[in-house]
Amino acid sequence: MEKRVELTRLLDFYGGLLTEHRREIMRMHLEEDLSLQEIADNMDITRQGVHDALGKAQRQLEEYEQKLGLLKRYQFLQ
Repeated sequence: MEKRVELTRLLDFYGGLLTEHRREIMRMHLEEDLSLQEIADNMDITRQGVHDALGKAQRQLEEYEQKLGLLKRYQFLQ
């Protein structure tokens, strides 16, 4: 599965467990396809801050899936 599609699905399943800040950054990056600089301008933070938040959010989402396995279970049922 393409990484972007997988992350979008993980965000759908576990986005509520992220902070509002990280969830919004992930949403803008994945759903609106905004660049890091565009997100930084919208959120009034640095480009590096966006990069760091995306990395942390991605790791969190992957950890949630590893521990809970909701996406894997959903795909199995489909």
